[in-house]
Amino acid sequence: MIILGIDPGFGRVGYGIIDFSNNKYKVVEYGCITTPENSYFPKRLNKIEQDLESIILKYPDIDAASIEDLYFNTNITTAIKVAQARGVILNILSKHNIDIYEYTPIQAKQAIAGYGRASKHQVMEMIKKLLKMENMPKLDDTADALALAICHTQYNRYTEFTGTDKSKKGTKTKLQEVYEEEAKKDKDMKKKRDLMIKKALEKEKNNAKK
Repeated sequence: MIILGIDPGFGRVGYGIIDFSNNKYKVVEYGCITTPENSYFPKRLNKIEQDLESIILKYPDIDAASIEDLYFNTNITTAIKVAQARGVILNILSKHNIDIYEYTPIQAKQAIAGYGRASKHQVMEMIKKLLKMENMPKLDDTADALALAICHTQYNRYTEFTGTDKSKKGTKTKLQEVYEEEAKKDKDMKKKRDLMIKKALEKEKNNAKK
C-alpha cells in the first residue's frame, strides 16, 4: 500500500510518501511545497495545485491520501487561508481518484506514540524508528506529513481486522511490535535501576555499621 501523507498549509505544504507492505515501512519520498511569501494569494494556491499534481503524476500507484483534518485556529485569517489551500489539495486528490482520509493531530499521535498528547520529540523518535531514518526532515511540515501517512496504515489495519477472521485478529501491526519492544527495554532498565539502588542502600547500611 502506497500512502501520501499531507500536512496542509498555504506557505508550506508538507508531504510524505511511504510504502507499507508485509507489515514493513519504506520511505518513498518526502518534501515540502513552498509558496513565495507576500505574493498574490491565488498564485500561491495555483503553485500548490501544480506542484502537488506533479508529485501525484510521478507516483500513479498511490493508494490513499492521509491529510490533517482542519481544526479551529485562533487566527481567523490564517484559518481561512489554510482552509482554501486545503480545498485545492482535496480537489487535486479527488481529480486523480485517490481515496482521501482525514485525521486530527491527536489521532496521528495516538497511532504513532500510543498517546494522543505525546510530545513532538516522542513522535519524531517513533517515526525515525518505524521508517528506519537516520535523520528526521528539518521542517515540521514534512515530518507531520510522514506521521499522517503512518497514521493511516494503523487505522486502516484496525478497520480491516474488525471481522471474524481470528487469524487476522491475532496479527500484530508494526507499531504494536515496536511498543512491545520499547516496553521490554523500559522494564529491563527498571530492573537494572532497582538493583543498583538496592546495592547502594545495602552498601550504605554496611558502612554505617562499621
